[in-house]
Amino acid sequence: MVRKQGRPKAGQEALTQEKILRAALALVDRDGVERLSMRRLASELDVDPMAIYHHVASKQALLSGIVDLVFAELQVRPEDGATWQQQIEAFAHAYRRLAMAHPNLVLHLITDAEAGAGAALMANELLYRALAAAALSPQMVVRAGDLIVDFLNGYVLGESTGRLGQPGERGEMLAQLDQQPAGSFPTLRRVFATLRNTDALANFDVELAIVLAGIEVLANRNGAALPE
Repeated sequence: MVRKQGRPKAGQEALTQEKILRAALALVDRDGVERLSMRRLASELDVDPMAIYHHVASKQALLSGIVDLVFAELQVRPEDGATWQQQIEAFAHAYRRLAMAHPNLVLHLITDAEAGAGAALMANELLYRALAAAALSPQMVVRAGDLIVDFLNGYVLGESTGRLGQPGERGEMLAQLDQQPAGSFPTLRRVFATLRNTDALANFDVELAIVLAGIEVLANRNGAALPE
């Protein structure tokens, strides 16, 4: 008997949306988003490509589903009695760990506004609750939250593409400076020389501390509102 397209093979485990998404995530983690296609995913699952379309309408829907799956992994558990700074640090490190676990997907984690909405809202609730505990005005809570999210997104995007947070990148800057006339760019030479042996996590901690120090200054001004 001829098997209809989209039907599982005889004796094959029924296909589910979660099974499809997890297989797609594994493919993206291994080979990158650009290698993801319905046909290749079907080959990974040993099914007819039409079987996937019974559960996922398009490649974009597939990517959004993967992002949703990944955001559901975001776990932020600050310790009881943690200060607002420690709560934000817990949030920031959880987000960085999540992003670095799936570096090929980082751009989509940042830009896919619809996917992961529930999990993202829960994470943002924790972030903004911590900022509210810093005695900032409501307006400054929003602006400080935007700053932290922008910092995190920019950092994990740069780290996932190897553009920052790695000793090699610092070395490249020093190599470029070595090709310039002696005495040129003295500030760049001095500051980059001190960062030669730092690692990604150390850089992240320092830069996050700078962001939090700035927010603390505002909090100590009684949550100063922004000028009109």
